[in-house]
Amino acid sequence: MEKKTVKQQNTGVVRTIITNAIYGRATQIFDPTVYISPNDNRNPTQVLGCTITSAQIKECRLEEVGEKSINVRVDGTYELHVWYEANGDTQVIKNHAKFSEIIPVKSLGGEFYENKQVMAWIANKPRPLGTMIVNKSGTPSISIQMEYELGVEVIGEAKIDILSYNRKEPAKAKNNPIENFESIIDAEDDD
Repeated sequence: MEKKTVKQQNTGVVRTIITNAIYGRATQIFDPTVYISPNDNRNPTQVLGCTITSAQIKECRLEEVGEKSINVRVDGTYELHVWYEANGDTQVIKNHAKFSEIIPVKSLGGEFYENKQVMAWIANKPRPLGTMIVNKSGTPSISIQMEYELGVEVIGEAKIDILSYNRKEPAKAKNNPIENFESIIDAEDDD
């Protein structure tokens, strides 16, 4: 049995569409621990409260590009405000902190993308999960367990090939559109 390939005449032209498309997106939860040492040799005896404010993304960039996934680095800042008791008085510490996290993004498909760009956002703002006083390097410090969620989206220039037809062709295209889109016909040889 032999198959023959026959090309139809006047079947159309292959054209390339170039557009921006989403390569992939991901969100990830991070739960770092931050340590703050009080100033002026005031040894904390109790943590009274903690808030985290002014979280923002400073930069995001492609860290490692592979065929099936991309690592995106997200850098940002936030402010920690901690109230604690030391020597019977209430003290406040304000600390400007930075974060730098890597988020892996899996590809949504096998398409080819060029000129990749990345966007990042804070999906859930940093919040404290718990605080405690710890002995770090011989000095009483305040340990803050926190949690935040970051999201990223990688956008790239995609090229898609399509088969197009001249609209001025006879009305045959309206009667049987499937027939006009077939560019290759496989026929069995009866010999």
